[in-house]
Amino acid sequence: MTNNPLCFSVDSEKLGKLGINFLRSSEGAVALKSGQLKGEERLFLSLRGTPLLNATLILPGKKIIEAGKQFEDAYFVINGEVQIQQGEKSFRLGAGSVLGLAEGMVGLAARYTATALTPVQVKMIPFHKVDSIVKVLPPELRAIMVTIIKRNLAVS
Repeated sequence: MTNNPLCFSVDSEKLGKLGINFLRSSEGAVALKSGQLKGEERLFLSLRGTPLLNATLILPGKKIIEAGKQFEDAYFVINGEVQIQQGEKSFRLGAGSVLGLAEGMVGLAARYTATALTPVQVKMIPFHKVDSIVKVLPPELRAIMVTIIKRNLAVS
């Protein structure tokens, strides 16, 4: 493993015990209404359970995204750890992380290299699917979204 800090991860073991359809259950409705789940936990459960995204396993050592290169898919980490290398900065991300979505939505090359440290189960988010959804949004909302994404990418 590595000594770099784990910067983000949800408790996938705990959330996995809730079941794939938890958010659609009466218990899930109670949890949502009472605020028992954090935003990142709700997102994790929603994306993990969607049949719209294909899951795949990435083996340790495989580059998922490479700095300076274009890519076709963003990745939602279901479990495992990913090493992020951006220049001299290095850190780890875990379950619940989304890799490459902002850059891909605005057509930018990757600003970092993401490499699987452990076996990493991901759901792939193809940009052509994202584009088809974004295209039906009102032009003003699309412009706001692109501006916010570019502004966030410039800051980080």
